[in-house]
Parts: sequence; C-alpha cells; structure tokens
Amino acid sequence: MKFTALRYLLVGLLAGALITAAVSYLLMRQQTPEAPPRAASVAALPRFETFGLALPALGVDRTVRVYLPPGYADCKDCRYPVVYFMDGQNVFDAATSYAGEWGADEVLDGLHEKHGLAVIAVAIDHGGEARMQELSVWSHPEFAPAKGEAYLADLIGALKPAVDARYRTQPEAATTVIAGSSMGGLMAHAAVMRHPEVFGRALVFSPSYWFSPAIAQETANTPLQPGQRVYIYVGGSEGDDMLSDAEAMAVRWKATLPATAALQFAAATKAGHNEAAWRTALPDALCWTFAPACEAAKTAR
Repeated sequence: MKFTALRYLLVGLLAGALITAAVSYLLMRQQTPEAPPRAASVAALPRFETFGLALPALGVDRTVRVYLPPGYADCKDCRYPVVYFMDGQNVFDAATSYAGEWGADEVLDGLHEKHGLAVIAVAIDHGGEARMQELSVWSHPEFAPAKGEAYLADLIGALKPAVDARYRTQPEAATTVIAGSSMGGLMAHAAVMRHPEVFGRALVFSPSYWFSPAIAQETANTPLQPGQRVYIYVGGSEGDDMLSDAEAMAVRWKATLPATAALQFAAATKAGHNEAAWRTALPDALCWTFAPACEAAKTAR
C-alpha cells in the first residue's frame, strides 16, 4: 500500500514538472521571436547562381558557380570585371569543398565595402580524379596524358562566352582575371602566358612548378605582354621546394617584363598549402590586381 501511494506521488510530481516546463516554453516562444533560418549553403544566398556547362573539348559537363557583386541587380547599365577561379568546389562554400573554402564571396564583399570594388567571380568545378591531367598543359609521366590544352580551350571557347552572354561583364583581357592554387595556379600561369588576348591578369597561388621542367623553359622564352599583371603567391611552410621554385619563376619572368606589365611576388613565411592560407592572401592579391580601382575608390571616399 505504501509503495502504491509513493508511486502515485512520484507520478504526480513528474507530471507537474512537465506541465510547468511546457508552459514556460510556450511563454518564451511568445515573447522571443524566432530567428530566421540560416542558409545551409552559399548556393541559397542572394547574388549567387549556379549552372551546368558542357565542355566540348574535354567532352564533359561541369558545374559553374557565380558570385555577383552588391548592387548588381540594381545597376542595369553597370558592367563588371570577372575573376575566373579553378577548383570551383572550394572557392565559395565549405559544404561543397573537400579541403575547406577560399571564402571568395566574403573576401569580395569586404573589398566592396572597403574600396567599392565590384567584381563578378566565376568558379568552375575541377574534374575529380582527372584534376591533375586537366589543370596542366605540360606533361608528367605519372599523370599522363595531359589534358590542359583541352581544358584551356574550353575555358576560352565555352566558359567565357557563356559568362559574357549571361552576365554584364567587361569582357576585355584587361578586366579578365584567371585565378587558381596548386595545380589551379599552374593553369592560371599557362593561361595568362599562352593567351594574353583573353587573360590580362592572373593570380598564381602556390603553383605546382615541380610538375614539369618545361614550365621554366617556356616561361623564360615567353615574356608577359604589355599591360598584363601577374600576382604569384606562395607559403613558406608548404614543403619541398615550393617557395624557392615560385621565387625563381618570378625572377625568371621579371627578367623579360615589359615596362607596362607588372609582376608581384608575395611569400607568407608561416603559411601552408591550404585554402585557409589562400583565403588570407586573397584580399591583397585582388586589390593589387585591381589597384587602379581600389585606389580610385579610396580617393573618392
């Protein structure tokens, strides 16, 4: 009998506690407005678009991710420079990346707020297992055959025309930048060197110059063209000969630099070979690349 009474008492106390908690929760919900849900991915945010694109030279389809600058929708007469990023999965969104993100959208938003710099950023996805072959125009016995010529042909013949048709771009070489890191940096190097009529600017981050000795030879024999601007960045803690190779390549190109071209070499002593390091380096690289625009915006303010 005593056990039954005790059981009823405990049940009653538990029920009372549950009712009190429920009432408190309902009152709190009434007094505190619910926060708006956060976007699960940058793809759900305004000023960000994706589309699929056939690359005929490679014979594949790829996802293209596009960042539009603040005010793009409001200024119908405005046209914008374009930065083309390699390894598109890693450029904007950790949700699609396998190694972290560059945070290029946040970087560009920050440069817009600070300097008034308005730029369209386009990121094309890499080819997964085919990445090493696609991002080099030079051969390496372990990764043969090289498919970089076809990839570069698709950048010029498929991607850029599609972007220029869909968005209000400034299509000239002087306002077209190619950017990449590691093997993507190698593709940026090749593109600005072999096609100055298309790419007048390049951000060459942590380039894989170890890939082929032919890179140094071609660079020594192929000066940058008047008006071109190239930014070479490397981290001091990337290992092997990454720092010395990048520095030597910058010296090699500077030896034949036309008076109206510019090359900037930057090394971050403690930086490694990763997206976090490239994200840190990106604002200075972009501001140097668009130096007149940044300076003009600074003066206007």
